[in-house]
Parts: sequence; structure tokens; C-alpha cells
Amino acid sequence: MKIKHTLAAIALMMSGSALAQNPYSAYFMDGYAYGHQLNAAKDYDQKSYFGIGVGNINMALRGNLHLEDVFYPNPNGSGLVTFLHPSISADEALSKFKANNKLMMNSRVDLLSFGFHNKRSFQTFTLGVRTDVGANIPYEFFEVTKNLQNKDYNISDMSIHAQSWAEAGWGYSRDITKFLRIGGKLKALIGLGYAKVNLNNLDLDLSSPNQWTITADADAEVGVKNFTWGAPKTEEYSDAYKANHPGATTYECIDFNNIDVDKPGIGGFGLGIDLGAELDLSDLGVPGLKVSAGINDLGFIRWSDVAMAKNKGEQLKFDGFNNIKVSDGTGTALDDQTDDLLDRAADLYALQAQPNGSKTTTPGATLNIGVEYTLPMYKKLAFGALSTTRFQGNFTWSEARISANYHPAKMFEMGVNMGMGSFGTSFGWVVNVHPRGFNLFLSGDHLLSKVSKQWIPLKSNADISVGINFPLGKTNYDRK
Repeated sequence: MKIKHTLAAIALMMSGSALAQNPYSAYFMDGYAYGHQLNAAKDYDQKSYFGIGVGNINMALRGNLHLEDVFYPNPNGSGLVTFLHPSISADEALSKFKANNKLMMNSRVDLLSFGFHNKRSFQTFTLGVRTDVGANIPYEFFEVTKNLQNKDYNISDMSIHAQSWAEAGWGYSRDITKFLRIGGKLKALIGLGYAKVNLNNLDLDLSSPNQWTITADADAEVGVKNFTWGAPKTEEYSDAYKANHPGATTYECIDFNNIDVDKPGIGGFGLGIDLGAELDLSDLGVPGLKVSAGINDLGFIRWSDVAMAKNKGEQLKFDGFNNIKVSDGTGTALDDQTDDLLDRAADLYALQAQPNGSKTTTPGATLNIGVEYTLPMYKKLAFGALSTTRFQGNFTWSEARISANYHPAKMFEMGVNMGMGSFGTSFGWVVNVHPRGFNLFLSGDHLLSKVSKQWIPLKSNADISVGINFPLGKTNYDRK
């Protein structure tokens, strides 16, 4: 693992835009056609709708690892420098990082979507592509790279993962009683690609003045149809390794220049379900009050023929630079011994191809619980509280959001909201314009704060959502 490559990957992920799963600001919007993606029991206030192409686009980042944590204005001129620059003190740089520094990007691109009411039910069909990307960088990684000292370090659970899949879903919801509505959605998941790189454990025993000891456990997985690591490259063991392992001369490891994908295709299959329910308490003695709950993306994807790689997991011992001479002399110059140390570190981290296997992943389930209160004396104004929790191992997060939504006319509704959760405080907004036959939707769960000169968000929590679809038939909207 090279530090500059890791930092480049972090910067790329932080500076790129991605598509978010759904705008939570729209959870209580009756005229939001894609409400069934937030809660499978959600109804729609039009007879039917369809969307095609770019009907539902959401761009967002989420996490506690920010661009401004890694990059700083250049104190000696224009441009940016990383936190490793000598002008940035260790105290200042490390104060920005948390115990676990996370960055997540989730995408949904709906290629085709439509919904229609049939007697007492509302049915939907959606075909789209989704992507899930995440990075988890422990604090100790930044400490080692910025402020290396003679003490013990342990870096564990450092990982970067990405998976993409196509999704075809059919949803059904209906009123069971006057006050209870339930819904469900069955989804076929088609795996397009999966990759994960793990630094499971890195132990650095640097406390001894006489000898440093380093051990590492790293692996990689790639689940892309017809992916191969390609021909390996041959590397020569360092002189120190050969001295301690008589007969060892060379070893083979992955040559990343030889990675190849011959006619990519379907990498896996899976199933998913969404479940939801809404309870209207108006008929139970509390006018205007609704409670709802929905859990989405319960399911799995089974990836076949996954390319595996793992490092040798051996131990590196370094007992210092010995017999250094200023004059030339093979093995005695400081540059020679430094090169040898770097070669030995490369031996430690080198990944070697393993037999292909299979892997099961999950889309990451999301639980939404909502409470909505519509003023009985003025039904155009409603207030809501929404709790959202996403379950995905190291990338689990939660958020609570309160909102006020105003629906002054059949063709227009708007709302504002505030959220607090795992990644701080946010302010959101939503505007929905839907005259007959056309629906334009704009939303943002997080107001855009500071940006770079290139309009790249310096904070990871920023998003904008845009949706265009085409309602058909008369409205079912019943607020007065």
C-alpha cells in the first residue's frame, strides 16, 4: 500500500459527485411520485404516472471525512497542499480526523418507472441501476502518515468498497382498513460489479530503539464478469529477506498493469424486498395524525467467480541502518539501505492471486419511521418527524429530521426541514410543482455550504435532487 495512492483514492471519492438513494425531505410529500421508494405503503395523489430516462436524479455525498480535512490552501502560493505538507502542524491536521473517517456515496438512476391505481390498490414498476461506494479510514492511518513516532500502532478495518447492480421492482400497496395501509415491493437484483480492498490489520511495533517489527493482513476481491488479474510479475526478494531465508530468490505478485476484463457481463444475482405500513389515527380519535414505518432493501446479491488476492502476511523486522559510509560502496550508502527497506515493505504488502470464489453482499437495509400531523383546521399545512437508519456494517448511520410542509394548491407544494444525526446537523428543502400532465421536483437534504473554486463541496454532506415525471389522470388529493 502506497500512501500517495490511498490519498489519491480518497480525494477522488470526495471530489466526485454521486447519486443519492432518495431525498428524505420528500417523505411527507403527497405529490412525490417516488414516495414508494421511501416507504412501500406510500400512496400517490395522482391517478398514475410514468418517468423515463432522467426521471429521478439525486446527487449527494454523506460522511464525516471532508475534502477540507485532507487539503489546505498552499501557504507558499496558489493551489492546495495535503495535510502532509510541513507547513501544516501535526496537531492542526490530526484534530480534523475522527476515530473512523467515513465517506459514502449511494446512487439510484431510474431508467423506467411507472405507477397506477387499480381499484383500491396502487401498483408500481421500476427499472434502474444502483451503486454503493464507501470508504472507512481509521484515525491511526492519518497519525502514522503525519506524526510517526517510536511507539506501537495498530490500523484495522480500513477498507474501500464499491458495488453496482441493476434492479427491477414491482410494488403493491392498498388500504386494509379505513386507517391502515400496507405495501410491499419485490425486486430482482442483477449484479454488475463488485470490488473491495481491505487492510484488515496492520501492526507497527516501533517502540523498541533496537528493532522495528511490522506485520500486515490485506486482501482484495473483484466480482466483475470475466475479470482477471492477468499475468503476475516477478519481484526479487530484498537482500535482508534472502539472508534470513536461504534459497529464496524471487516471488510472484499481481501486476496491476495486466488487469483485464474480457467482455464484462452479469456478475451475480439476488433478491430484495421493501415493506411498509401507514396508520391513519384520524378515525381512531386523533384527527390529522399519521404514523408510518418502512424498511427497504432487505436482500442479498450472490457474486460468482470473484477474483481473490491476498498478501503473504509475513513479518518485517528492521534493526536500523548499519555501517553507513559517505563514500560509494554497495550496500553501505544510505540511499542503498533506504531502497532496501522500501523493497522489504513492498514484499510485505504485495498481493498474490488466490483461487476464485463466491461472495454474498447486501444492498444495505434502510429503516424509516415517520410521524405526520396535519392541522385539522388548516389542512394545507402539515408537520413531520422522520427517523432514518441505514444498516451496513462499518457504514451504518442514523438521522432524525423534522419538517414543515405547505400545500397551498393542487399543483404546488413545498417544505423545509432540519436533521441531526451521525454526520452532524443539516437543513433541507423541497419544492414540487405538478400541474396537469407534468411534475417537476427539486430538493436538497443538505444545504450546500463551502465549495472549492471548482464548485466541489468541501463538506461531505451536500446534495441536490431533481425529478421529472408525467402524471396521468385526475388528482386524488383530498386536502382542502
